[in-house]
Amino acid sequence: MLTEIDQNDDWLLDSEVQYRITKEDGQWEVSLLFMDIHDPKRFLIRYIGVYRTEKLARITGKIMTDLAARDPRGTQRVKKNAFNFCCN
Repeated sequence: MLTEIDQNDDWLLDSEVQYRITKEDGQWEVSLLFMDIHDPKRFLIRYIGVYRTEKLARITGKIMTDLAARDPRGTQRVKKNAFNFCCN
């Protein structure tokens, strides 16, 4: 289901895009993950499709990431230390 982007979704223009592949019932499911580079707790996951092989899923994920990314060079990244985890 497609929804219209409202004013609160302006952060999507300045986000890092990655693909996620999961195995579900012998098939590979591809989703796109949009992460806000200024607030990494804000993210959005969009389902792309299901593929019969992992290779097809990876190819599709890479192509969709390149198409959806606002920055084709891939320089927008979420800081690795953005989350403070306690190891206790």
